[in-house]
Amino acid sequence: MKIAVGDEEIFKDLKKIGKAVLVVKNGKNECCAKLGESLQITADARNLREVLECLADLGFDFAILKGFDLEVEGLEKGMGVKIPKATKLEHILKAPEIETLKSVVEKVKKDALDCGAVGIFIGVARAISEGKKVKMLEYEAYQELLAEKVAELENNVKRFPGIRNAKLFHKLGVVMPGEDIVYIAVAGQHRKDIWAPLILAVELMKTELPIWKKEIFENGARWV
Repeated sequence: MKIAVGDEEIFKDLKKIGKAVLVVKNGKNECCAKLGESLQITADARNLREVLECLADLGFDFAILKGFDLEVEGLEKGMGVKIPKATKLEHILKAPEIETLKSVVEKVKKDALDCGAVGIFIGVARAISEGKKVKMLEYEAYQELLAEKVAELENNVKRFPGIRNAKLFHKLGVVMPGEDIVYIAVAGQHRKDIWAPLILAVELMKTELPIWKKEIFENGARWV
């Protein structure tokens, strides 16, 4: 799900090309996402990222944020990306994405109607690394190249016999111990088809993506 700052006008435009939601900060310092006529999500504005992950779970393509000046700054730091202000459709089409395991799986199942298997890999942040207690991880990327390399990796996986679709998502910014870092999903016609390309995708992710990890410990840090 792509995220941008905007207003009702860009929201209306986005609804014409995909499933869009407008998330507004109200006078009670809450974020409110109205879904249809009778269902809405309301939460403390400090939980903006959790709200966005819920919306990604629900299958939204775009989320427009309105009124979250301070929260957006924190969201950008946590996600390691810049969230643009959208006044035209082309602005949000280049906006960063937030994904969940469910949203990745649903996307990989799309246009894979003859598939009976989906293979999943989840990368998780360790709490202990080489005997040291990890406080957090920080991921940085060469973002001008990242989307291209992710698409290249996904296309390599799709070339395997019996594979119909593949999707990879790697978080950037701050990741806490126990949190998910990576989702890879591969859709194949049969279960025997998915294992080799899924393993390849995991290995290529480690060697081909322009992403760097910083482990922060209680008594120091290192880049890996």
